[in-house]
Amino acid sequence: MPVPVWRPYLLLATSLICLVVVLFPFYWIVITSILPTEIVLSRNPPLLPPLGEITFAAYFEVFARKPLLTWISNSMMITAGTLAITISTGAMAGYSLSRFRTKAQQAMGFGLLASKMLPGSLIIIPFFILFSKAGLIESKLGVILANSATAVPFATWLLKGFFDAIPRELEQAAMIDGCNEWQAFRHIVLPLAAPGLAAASAYIAIVTWADLVFARTLNSKPDNWVVTVGLQSFTGEYLVEWGALMAASAVSLLPMLVLFLLLEPFLVKGSTQGSLAN
Repeated sequence: MPVPVWRPYLLLATSLICLVVVLFPFYWIVITSILPTEIVLSRNPPLLPPLGEITFAAYFEVFARKPLLTWISNSMMITAGTLAITISTGAMAGYSLSRFRTKAQQAMGFGLLASKMLPGSLIIIPFFILFSKAGLIESKLGVILANSATAVPFATWLLKGFFDAIPRELEQAAMIDGCNEWQAFRHIVLPLAAPGLAAASAYIAIVTWADLVFARTLNSKPDNWVVTVGLQSFTGEYLVEWGALMAASAVSLLPMLVLFLLLEPFLVKGSTQGSLAN
């Protein structure tokens, strides 16, 4: 059946509309950060910034008044620690659930899935009591462990799906060639599951970077604040510093943008593999 002539144009128009909807909040963050607050909060704010009104004073103000780089550095350390624990643990747990189907492992899998349904606000009190006794309050390790505890179930089940798609015959062939089970997992399975590892890393990095509940509750000292907690300091009871808040928000997005650029080849490779498999 021939493809209608208008179909590519319809798909292109739909893609452009989706792109505009997705990117508009980021565009408005930048616009708000480079325009005076009275213009942004006016009754009819301009969609395109007047060139004569553009100013970068909010960016200079943020770096002069607030330790934004310290907050970003704390967020990067907590995100990196959470990724290291979550991906390593989730990969091994997902591989175990994929290759070994005992009742105990199925029970463990459903237990992990059920734990994912608990919201962070519900488990923060047990975490606070536990970490207080362990001396992990006011430390980055406590926040890393709290985020890891909530991210491991997602990583486990996501990676299990990728491991299910890898033929077991490849591991058996590697073991015939002299590899043991760990070496077959390390050198054969993990490289083939790279798109899944990239997808899990991207999601977990976003969730950890945006975490506020654990970071705010477990760390109260300003030196230990992450960027989400620091952004709260721009909002007061009677006043919101919109220009500085949006400038700090725009800067805080840069590390996630760099991470996505690094993971993009693996994500594209995974989507291409999925299309070919279908």
